[in-house]
Amino acid sequence: MRNTQVVFLTSCLLASCVGPGLLTDGSSVSVGHHSRGALRHGISMPLRGEGFIIPQIWRERKRTYATDEMVQLLVRTARRVRRSHGRSSFGIADLSEKSGGPALPEHGSHHSGRDVDLIFHALNLSGRPIVPKLMIAYNAKGMAIPPKVKEPDAGPPREGEGFPPPFVPRRLDVARTWGLVKAIATDPYVPVQWIFIGRPIIRLLLAHARKIREPQYLIERIARVMHQPGDASPHIDHMHVRIYCSLADRYQGCQDRGPGRWFKKTLKYTRLSYARPGALASDKLLKLPFPIGSLL
Repeated sequence: MRNTQVVFLTSCLLASCVGPGLLTDGSSVSVGHHSRGALRHGISMPLRGEGFIIPQIWRERKRTYATDEMVQLLVRTARRVRRSHGRSSFGIADLSEKSGGPALPEHGSHHSGRDVDLIFHALNLSGRPIVPKLMIAYNAKGMAIPPKVKEPDAGPPREGEGFPPPFVPRRLDVARTWGLVKAIATDPYVPVQWIFIGRPIIRLLLAHARKIREPQYLIERIARVMHQPGDASPHIDHMHVRIYCSLADRYQGCQDRGPGRWFKKTLKYTRLSYARPGALASDKLLKLPFPIGSLL
């Protein structure tokens, strides 16, 4: 009888009848997709580190959990930006609840530990970096739009509203924000699926990239990752980053929705030897006669 029970339990484990995301080595697992999922063994983002800080508003929400990959990406990115652009920090807002989902009143995603909201780098009118505390919207010229203060009976405030004065005039730190986007999109270990950001901000960032003579293939690659969402706010007060499922998590029930991931060589910006002069490696790859997903 005991042998039968052992065989049954072993078969059950091999068939993963313990449920998605539960048969793991103890590291984090992203289950499901961004708007209907869960987070197993998520880790909490430190409240402060080299080049980043979680402001008080978001500390109090306690949505500081994410996958191992997301936390490592943010730590690496903050360090890269700070060391290449001098002393400054970007703000980290919502990640996920400790166990991922359920639906959050401010978000339609952030369910599975693979989403994070980041506050733009900003400068005061004297050109000094501002410690991020709030989500402030910017216009097409990169100047801050003072937040509206809601009346007490006007319902709960939205992001960027209801914060007490005084408002400190500021402008978008385009150079550091481009450095932030570039570091995220070119991370060698964690593939990024989307950087949701408003079109006015995208234009400012790409204009800066051209001004400092970034390689054209790099500009085009990052331009394809940046996207203004059509079903949410225009994201002119923060950026929303989403990473792909890790290979291990895909076997545990993690689901990517949207465009397929890029090839490793494309992520490293390596030109193909047979590409025509001036062509992007990604342009050549996108014309392959078979689905990209068949190679992943």
